[in-house]
Amino acid sequence: MIKVSVCTITYNHGPYIAQTIEGVLEQRCPELEIEMIIGDDVSSDNTREIVADYARRFPDNIKPLFHEKNLGPGANTRACMAACTGKYIAALEGDDYWTDPQKLLLQVEALEARPDCGMSFHDADTFNSTDGSIEWTFGEEFPHILPPAGSAPKTYSQLDFARYGWFVPTASMLFRTASLPLPLPDWFEGVYSGDYTLQLLSTKYGPAIYLPRVMSRYRIHHTGLGNIMAQSADKFKRRIFEAKMFQEHVFRPKDKKHADIYLAMQYKGYARYLLSQGQRWEPLLYRAKGLFYDRQRLAVYLERRLQQANTSQN
Repeated sequence: MIKVSVCTITYNHGPYIAQTIEGVLEQRCPELEIEMIIGDDVSSDNTREIVADYARRFPDNIKPLFHEKNLGPGANTRACMAACTGKYIAALEGDDYWTDPQKLLLQVEALEARPDCGMSFHDADTFNSTDGSIEWTFGEEFPHILPPAGSAPKTYSQLDFARYGWFVPTASMLFRTASLPLPLPDWFEGVYSGDYTLQLLSTKYGPAIYLPRVMSRYRIHHTGLGNIMAQSADKFKRRIFEAKMFQEHVFRPKDKKHADIYLAMQYKGYARYLLSQGQRWEPLLYRAKGLFYDRQRLAVYLERRLQQANTSQN
């Protein structure tokens, strides 16, 4: 029997966490042993009470981590990942949920058939948290990246994730545990996008496989971390730190130019933000840093043109 760990971080998800847990308990896969590690980051609502109730009723499946102090999403993820004991680890935040009872089975089968792949992901609905209406699927939002429903599975390399950025629903991610550097490094706590960082870490030595089937729902509401930090100095500082960590620890030496491009984007974004706040001189510094690293964009462009020229000659 294959063991799958579900890594769930939660904070003030009282209205949603029961639905999240039920989606895991409803998985129909007798071939799998499922544990759900739920890290509650000292919620001030009734999230902890709901999780504790499920843990009492389903002690073999629901395993809570009730932190004594607020850790933040990065440290909470590290703690939950460290507690996972499965061959595979599924990501599922406390306000999203799974909709297909075969989700885990299909993803595990895909990874068992492709030992070279470190990660599996799939399509998902996005829905409005206020009225429950479906807004779009990731396949519809990113048709230039993701194949349509009913297509054959498709693989993506680390460089694909670097080029395309964010296009993967967090609740769709299933990692081969061996593909991640566990325990996660200390610097993981400082990144802005933990799910994107995990994608790049997992695909460092092998591709990810995509299943074009909607099997989860991504909740859109105004209390998420991304919305709270939509335009803030902390957001840009975290993204700059994240890009530097990608340079140092995530990309292989021959691919670090992609990290340089990402870092240039963050420096220039921070410069624009500072200008919008009425600052005059500091934006020039970050703009200059952005231009320094942006030289790599030209290098990538020239490399692609050279490859195209060689292809046409052949």
